Amino acid sequence: MNGGRGLLLVCLSAALLGGCAVKTSRIADGKHKERAEADISKMFIEQETALGPMTLPMATARAIRYNMDYRTRMMEEAFSLGQLDVANFDLLPKMTVSAGYAGRNNDAFGFGFGPDGKVTANPAASQERQIVTSKAALSWSVLDFGLSYYRAKQLADQSLVAEERRRKAIQNLVLDVRQAFWKAYAAQQLLPEMGRLLEDLDRNAARAKIILAQKLLSPPQIIAYRRSLLDLQQQLALRAADLAQARLEFAQLLNLPPDRPFVLEASPQSAFGAQEFIGKMDVLDQLAIENRPELREEGYRARISDLEAARSRLAALLPGVSVDYSYNSSSNKYLLNSSWSQVGADAAINLVKLFSLPAVNRSAESQKKLDEARRMAQAAAVLAQIRIAVTRYEVLGKEYEYWQDSVEEDKRYLQTLTSSASVGIETELEIIRARAKLVGTRVSASLAYATLEGAMGRVYNSVGLDVLPREMARTDLPALTQELQTRIKDWEGANFASRKEQPLPPIALAYSDRIEPEGREEIEKSLAQVLKNSEISTSPDAELSLMIDVELTPGAEGMLRSKISSRLKNKEDKLVLETEQRSTLSDPPSPQQWAAIGEAIGMKVSEQLNVQLRQKMPRALKD
Repeated sequence: MNGGRGLLLVCLSAALLGGCAVKTSRIADGKHKERAEADISKMFIEQETALGPMTLPMATARAIRYNMDYRTRMMEEAFSLGQLDVANFDLLPKMTVSAGYAGRNNDAFGFGFGPDGKVTANPAASQERQIVTSKAALSWSVLDFGLSYYRAKQLADQSLVAEERRRKAIQNLVLDVRQAFWKAYAAQQLLPEMGRLLEDLDRNAARAKIILAQKLLSPPQIIAYRRSLLDLQQQLALRAADLAQARLEFAQLLNLPPDRPFVLEASPQSAFGAQEFIGKMDVLDQLAIENRPELREEGYRARISDLEAARSRLAALLPGVSVDYSYNSSSNKYLLNSSWSQVGADAAINLVKLFSLPAVNRSAESQKKLDEARRMAQAAAVLAQIRIAVTRYEVLGKEYEYWQDSVEEDKRYLQTLTSSASVGIETELEIIRARAKLVGTRVSASLAYATLEGAMGRVYNSVGLDVLPREMARTDLPALTQELQTRIKDWEGANFASRKEQPLPPIALAYSDRIEPEGREEIEKSLAQVLKNSEISTSPDAELSLMIDVELTPGAEGMLRSKISSRLKNKEDKLVLETEQRSTLSDPPSPQQWAAIGEAIGMKVSEQLNVQLRQKMPRALKD
């Protein structure tokens, strides 16, 4: 009988478990469609419409307000604060309220026994078949309170870690927007021109087919012409794709709808030229060590490690003292007191944990040393990043200057071709090549400027300064824009300055007695012309004095060996630069040879003065 009941219970349990088993359930395609429509509608709601052209501060303000990745960081910080609020409730005593019901199918009769140990003759019961109980209990543990306190302190520091990560996210966002802005601006300026050039290439390619069909030129010549056109089309299409992608990436940073048109405007302060870094490295080092989010995060993590060690010591040393109080009631009518209060206290200590205290202390000390070593390594990396950012900016500034010069040279070459009197298919091909070359150079120069702006932003980013006060993160766009513009302008003004070309100083000319008067006259005329072309004036009262000497010695028959030297000295008679050249002249030297000597001296002197006084090379290229 009992075996049959057991088998029945097993079968019922198996059926119940089979009915409760979890099975996979796919979301219907219709639900996916509804979710997609809802997500698309939510992505861009509650955004202020971009009115008019956007400057860099305006774009940065929009990114701070609407960028999805930054919003995620804000939510992570809010989540950490929510966990702290929950942990604070763990500090309170535990209070529970419970109610229960118990029933049985017969009475709980039982036999008792008296003091003499004899069992009573009649059974008795003190409990009803069905009873209802209730209980309200309050308990508090000293150990639990201490552990919860340190846990709450750790969560408080973890919320501050989340805040530092939010600061880092906004700093990186500002840097990304700065570089993406200038790339998108280059695309805005150059894509229309590239489109017109591609149309011209298409027209020329169609024209080449007609020429080939009518046999106006030889097949090899026209095929080579068409192949050159295809090469230009491929190059331009590739650059155009890069620029078009830059606009989409910029729109993504600002969380703009991909198809919404926008216009960018370069601020009036931007001169599209490389600026000179004038900041002081020791000041930047101090600011970075104070403000970098990574270093502040390490400080909070060290405190979290200290709190964890304190929790471990508390668990080992503090006895588990707990105090309980409860109020109870029962519907059992056989009880003499159907409601009663109960108080209890308990104390316990884990001796094994107490013996582990020295090991806990050693572990805490090792963790402290590890935290300090990690912080110092991070600080050293931060100092290196500042110098890398500054060096990169200086090198990129020089690269951008080279690209600017290349643009000017390509313009001159195109003007020379278009003004040529001869017109033919070869000339047309060379003109369109020159146009494509100019456009490609302008694209490279614009992208180099965007990279340069990003390098300037990297210097700011490496210091870890906040672009906005925390309380302004949710203010309106005009206020954000104004604050960003002011702060960035102040920073750039304190650490960067426009490169002003230093004029070359005037020079006083002097000649040795070994130079004949006729030769001196020719040298002076040609030398003065070269110096004038190099924007160097001559004055007898100049602080710099150039002494020119030509030493002639007999050479082969009818020839002279010459040693041409020049020494430039300042008013303190200190040597500034020195040149020396050797040549062979006829005997006697002709006026043209004396003039050539003057030109050679002028070229050498002007070149060296430009290198010393004008062309400030980056330190990384000089060292």
